Amino acid sequence: MTKGSIMHRTLLAACAAALLGATASAHVTLETQEAAPDSLYRAVFRVPHGCGEAATIRLAVTLPEGVRGARPMPKPGWRLTLVPREDRPTPQGHGAARELHQIVWEGGPLPSEHYDEFVIRFRTPNTPGQTLWIPVVQGCEGGRETAWTQVPEPGRRASDYPTPAPALRILPRN
Repeated sequence: MTKGSIMHRTLLAACAAALLGATASAHVTLETQEAAPDSLYRAVFRVPHGCGEAATIRLAVTLPEGVRGARPMPKPGWRLTLVPREDRPTPQGHGAARELHQIVWEGGPLPSEHYDEFVIRFRTPNTPGQTLWIPVVQGCEGGRETAWTQVPEPGRRASDYPTPAPALRILPRN
């Protein structure tokens, strides 16, 4: 084997690895990954593709403890289901709504070659310096599903996992 062919094969292998890495890193993520403690936050969940070639037809976001006042943005062509936290009392007063455990969009479809965003507004927990992991399950045509729910163990990064949950870092107080 010549030196030129070895370099050519090495270059091809590096390109293939880069392409595989780009595919593997296409996660459901948050547009803005930091927020102040105890503040209103607009969570924009980016869905970059379907499940393989299958179109996305469902997105279920489970809200972690400490998130309050969640309100999803409706999407044309998608039905919203709001699952309340059962252990919370029903609030009273103008504009009062039950605290939510989960928000589910169903419908679409969102073809795999397109991307879209799903939006929820909520108040962040009053926990400066904490990272909030927000599990998301993406359902696709044909019953395929990807659970973006992995939470890194201490000392590990989200990039160490194939399907990490979207992360929101609660900033320290100034």
